[in-house]
Amino acid sequence: MLLLLRFLPFAVGVTNALLFAWQSRDASSYPWLIIWTPFTVLIAGFVIGWKRITFSELVEKLLPAALAVAACGYGLLLVEGWWALSVIPLLAGGVSFLALELLFLLAYLPTRYPVNGLSHLNLTLVPPTVWLAQYTSVGLTVFVHASRVIPIFVMSAATALLFWSTSHVEASGAERGRWAALGAWLGLQAGLMGAFLPVSLALQGGIAALAIALALRSRRYEIAPRPSFRFMLTEVSAASVLLLLLVATARWA
Repeated sequence: MLLLLRFLPFAVGVTNALLFAWQSRDASSYPWLIIWTPFTVLIAGFVIGWKRITFSELVEKLLPAALAVAACGYGLLLVEGWWALSVIPLLAGGVSFLALELLFLLAYLPTRYPVNGLSHLNLTLVPPTVWLAQYTSVGLTVFVHASRVIPIFVMSAATALLFWSTSHVEASGAERGRWAALGAWLGLQAGLMGAFLPVSLALQGGIAALAIALALRSRRYEIAPRPSFRFMLTEVSAASVLLLLLVATARWA
């Protein structure tokens, strides 16, 4: 049984990558080939962590990966060419494998588990997940004239879940709730920006990803050991300058 569990992360990663590759070449079957892929991550994670990790911890640790895979599937609505044929399948398969592999190490080989490995992975997944969600949601309003409520709803829901699931391991339920509410509010702002700001889709995703990643990074400033004030000021200034440059140099429609 342990041998099968050890092989499960690789099997799920390869399967999801192949399903995404197949889906990108067969648009007529969208989304039925990949609609199951986020659930395979969750189900495989529950199988691996059964009786070793609590249900709430499993949800917290696996939700960002499942959201990232779902965002990859959502992105296939608009992403084309090399991105759809190679990048998205590799990203979906890689995320599935890494999340489940780290979970297996945590559950069965803790001495080989990198410290805070899943936490670091989940935080790393936030920018690409936000970028794909914003890019696709705004694209639907541009190309198929879908309702402008779509980016507002999608971004609010996605960022609320991301902020909740990436909270610090020692955060209380009330703290997680506050961060989820803040994430929903930031997602609402990103969705409104996407619905009305006349810039390219790639830039829409970039601005949303940068702003939300900066908000998540600021949470680290409250956790000991805290970075120095100079370091915090440098990070915030650099992110602000980058955000201004993105907006100032953008082609406005």
